[in-house]
Amino acid sequence: MRQTLRTYNSVWKVEKVLYGIQDIPLPIPVTYRQIGFFFGGVLIVWLLNHVPPLSLLDLGLIEYIFLPGLFSWFFTKQLLDGKAPHRFFMRVMDFHLSPHRFNRYKEIADVKKPYRYSSPVGYRKLSYAVKDGEADEHRISDQIL
Repeated sequence: MRQTLRTYNSVWKVEKVLYGIQDIPLPIPVTYRQIGFFFGGVLIVWLLNHVPPLSLLDLGLIEYIFLPGLFSWFFTKQLLDGKAPHRFFMRVMDFHLSPHRFNRYKEIADVKKPYRYSSPVGYRKLSYAVKDGEADEHRISDQIL
């Protein structure tokens, strides 16, 4: 029998922080991951500025400082369903693009063919009998068909 042992490996994985550039201190310390998401946001804003409806807006600092800053804050500080947002969005896309019909974790090839049971199937039938002048809609009879 195999067991997974918990270790302290994550304790030693400390994220690198940038406090200043060329002896110029930054107003807040930023991690390399935040810097990467910031420049990714700048790239997305730059690409969207070349799309005709969005290229008509000229917002200057809001486009190239505020939006990428908001982008990097969201992707480094927030959690969606307990996961990092980029991983959450990848899983959502994976879910929507994957086939939704599986049998034993394998995709079903022929979806048109209905499944037939080889023996009779027992189930309960709702009883709508009127008792004491009222319809008994919430009662389930013990009749097995």
